[in-house]
Amino acid sequence: MVTAPSRLNICLLSDGIPGHVNQAHGFVDWLREAGFHPQIQVIECTPKTKWLRPLLVSASNIATGSGLITRIILASHRLQPFPQKPQLVLSAGGNTRCANTALAQFWKCPNVFLGSPRKLAPHTVSALLTLEPAAGFTHNNLVVDFAPARISNIRPSPNTWALLLGGNGSGYQYEQQDWQAILQWAQNCAKKNQIRWLVAGSRRSPTALRELSKKILSETHGHQHCWPEDRGKPLAERLPKAKQIVCTEDSMSMLCEAINLPRPLLCLRPGQVAPPPRYQQAIEKFAQRGYLQRARISELGGLDWVSTDPDAFASQVASSRQNTVDKLVQLIPALEKYRD
Repeated sequence: MVTAPSRLNICLLSDGIPGHVNQAHGFVDWLREAGFHPQIQVIECTPKTKWLRPLLVSASNIATGSGLITRIILASHRLQPFPQKPQLVLSAGGNTRCANTALAQFWKCPNVFLGSPRKLAPHTVSALLTLEPAAGFTHNNLVVDFAPARISNIRPSPNTWALLLGGNGSGYQYEQQDWQAILQWAQNCAKKNQIRWLVAGSRRSPTALRELSKKILSETHGHQHCWPEDRGKPLAERLPKAKQIVCTEDSMSMLCEAINLPRPLLCLRPGQVAPPPRYQQAIEKFAQRGYLQRARISELGGLDWVSTDPDAFASQVASSRQNTVDKLVQLIPALEKYRD
């Protein structure tokens, strides 16, 4: 008789920031897709005093083998509830990194951190997931094609597209005329393609943008809103219904959400663009590998967007996720027994 694999008990640390929590849950989805059966403990995690963070990082780097230092680090965080012993500790976001390493020390189990390690030493994590290589992490740095985000099996609606609008940030500066041009183009797309738009804003979006989109994308074009302050279904639950996605280029989290679904993706940038080099490199890598198409907002008047083949795109995305999980198992062989 074949015995079913054991469940992989994961301690997922949440700092309460949706982008970070979504990344961590997204990586659990990657594991599930690759044949694991995760069981998640979500632990709310915040440092008790933020000014201690540099000291906590230094303590994390020397905590190996020291139960006292490990307990001091854990005592410096609010962990609600305190986790049961897991097989893996997982988190994203700087406020969780020291607790992540301390819990791995406390339970003598492997750990995965998503994002920049800042000044954490390489030996503090079993695996570090980043979009670009992290200095010093030579053997345990998993450089991913795109950041994790939630996966959905919901079939898209053939006549629904999504328009994800960010705002000033990451070196991108938008003018009123940029928003006007995006929404006017979206109106023309709705008429030409007989589609409905799901329009979502972010916390960085200008306050007047919602009303502007309502004005230009009237109800006759199937206009729907999904903004951070709205009640009802969150964007993560509504976005899978979109067949194609258009997103402003300033929002890395929104771009990665679209790629992970996966959906054909067009990203738009304004004239004033000066992103940090690492951000620019990530966007260029996405474009080079076919995960998105790019356009300037000023070019939208003459743009006829032809999306990528959705089936081929989905296969490419799934292959990239599988490759990352396979490399993780090579780094942490003990995980293999939890996979089909």
